[in-house]
Amino acid sequence: MTYWHVATVYPPPQPGIYVGWRPCMEWCRETFGGAPTTHITVGNGWRYISEGVFEFEREADCALFLLRWS
Repeated sequence: MTYWHVATVYPPPQPGIYVGWRPCMEWCRETFGGAPTTHITVGNGWRYISEGVFEFEREADCALFLLRWS
């Protein structure tokens, strides 16, 4: 059984508009890979669950994400 590592973050502040967690998802796509789509929800070894909850297959990727977005 493979366990994924969970990270939960608040949406990053954006002046003037609310974009939710889109910057986090785009960063994951650019950093870890994944298809550029309108609703980025999954990539290579990572996935966006909902409302700031992300899962990572590798612990190191989870740690890097938390360092960037916490």
